Amino acid sequence: MTIKNRCFSIILITICLVGFFSCKVKKNVTSVSAIVKTDTTEIKLNEDARKEFEYLFIEGLKQRTLENFDDAIKIFSRCLELDSRSSVALYEIANIHVAKGDFQSSMFLLEKAVSLNPENQYYRLLLVKVYQQNKLFEKAASEYATLFKIVPNNLDYQFYQAAMLAMAGKNDLALELYNSLEKKMGLSEHIAVGKQQIYIQIGNKPAAYNEIEKLISAFPSISKYYGLLADMYLADKNRDKALENYNKILGNNPNDGFVHLSIANYYLDENDSVKSYEHIKLAFKNFELELETKAQMYILLTQPGATKISDEHQLELLHILINTHIDDERPRALLVDFLLSKKQTEEARKQLKLVLDMKKDNYMYWERLLLIDNDLLDWQAISDDSNKALEYFSDQPLIYILKSVGLLQQKKYEELLAVLDSGIVHAKKDPKVLSQLYTYQAEAFYNLKRFTEAFDIFEKVVELDPENYMAMNNYAYYLSLKGERLGIAEKLSAKVIQANPDNATYLDTYAWVFFMKKDYKLAKFYMEIALSKSTEDNAVLVEHYGDILFYLDDRENAMIQWNKSLKMGNESKILKKKIAEKKYIETKEN
Repeated sequence: MTIKNRCFSIILITICLVGFFSCKVKKNVTSVSAIVKTDTTEIKLNEDARKEFEYLFIEGLKQRTLENFDDAIKIFSRCLELDSRSSVALYEIANIHVAKGDFQSSMFLLEKAVSLNPENQYYRLLLVKVYQQNKLFEKAASEYATLFKIVPNNLDYQFYQAAMLAMAGKNDLALELYNSLEKKMGLSEHIAVGKQQIYIQIGNKPAAYNEIEKLISAFPSISKYYGLLADMYLADKNRDKALENYNKILGNNPNDGFVHLSIANYYLDENDSVKSYEHIKLAFKNFELELETKAQMYILLTQPGATKISDEHQLELLHILINTHIDDERPRALLVDFLLSKKQTEEARKQLKLVLDMKKDNYMYWERLLLIDNDLLDWQAISDDSNKALEYFSDQPLIYILKSVGLLQQKKYEELLAVLDSGIVHAKKDPKVLSQLYTYQAEAFYNLKRFTEAFDIFEKVVELDPENYMAMNNYAYYLSLKGERLGIAEKLSAKVIQANPDNATYLDTYAWVFFMKKDYKLAKFYMEIALSKSTEDNAVLVEHYGDILFYLDDRENAMIQWNKSLKMGNESKILKKKIAEKKYIETKEN
């Protein structure tokens, strides 16, 4: 197991270049007025056309700034209709395509812009980025060569040219250029590491080692060069030499957190968990080592399939992180994960509330708290915590969904309807979200005995989300209880059963629809399947089974089932009346 080491791992040149390009291009794109003034390629326009071009160009920049990219492209395209040789208009359209991730379209536009205005550095710098994204490294190297001719005092262009040549597999040319640069600039980390990577790629290990050893000889106090050397030895399975160089760093700086993590990895690979843990603790206690690096190590230690550490050590590391980074909520958030994994849900909720005291503007923390409330079946907490969450995230539909669950469970139907009015507004026409919110709305209407409104909303739910089986099941059941539209209820319930053939609750509804249609044999058939599929004792299913048996003239067994349901905890007054009067009592909703 290894951890990405910021100081010692060999950083790929491509990553450096992407960062360089993004900063460089963004910085210069904003100086549009300067670029326009240097755009000498345009067709000579008459006064009216020139004014229209300038107006459109400024409007295009405005729309691009507002990220109305499609509108901006249309406007800049109109500029090109007025002046087909406007390199700056081509550049702006290409820049938008780059922002949208379309590097193919941007490449053709930039190549044309460069051909029209070959001295413009900004066009070529963006073109280099596009070539990189399209993996045309040799072309990117050629562009850097041209840029160096335009600005011969900028040796960075030659360095990047060498890097691109290496990416293109032109190793001899890249080494030749690196060596030329080294003669001009002297020994440099970037050049030495660039050469080292090429030597590793072509299998010349002695030369690769030599490049890093030259850096160490020239700069013996810089720890990370020992780290680079140690990483190379480790990759070559020369573990003793690797440890020797790690220890050299500790000799210079015993508090170097990165080195402690590297040595911890070393001992993990040696299956020496005791020594590894000692160095992990030292790294975690280091105030200078950033939390992100420590968290990465912690996650590597605890992810599935990783080398396991004991729960006691895991907890100790988390508390070290909390104490070392006292103003950062994230270590405590990791503690919440640990507690949840150990089924310590109440304590996890307590710690998560401390996290939220520190970071109230993080939506994911609120969502997790509400889901924990739901897992604990703490309906009042869901209501209270969702109210607090809505103070910061009033546009998040899931908060309204979870709040609705809490209110529904508490039978606060009027309050639920008011919450749903707001939630539906923020659902942003998402069919799945709307379907769920409308389902709760229909449930509220039904429980308030506003049956017509409830059934109208259920119809809307079925239309919005044909796979909302819970809503379809409830709708069918409620129709059957009312004795209304039983044909529709049967069709809905049949669709639910087809998709969920092993769901006892859904099978109960299907049986009950047949019961209400007076098809008692089919009702008995599906109820017995429901009972066989039920994973736990269900008093309601047993009561329904007794009802069906009563109408099949098996009254003795009907009484047995009713009494069984009562013993299972069914407190229904109607059930008690059935038993007392020894007959079925209708439960139709009014």
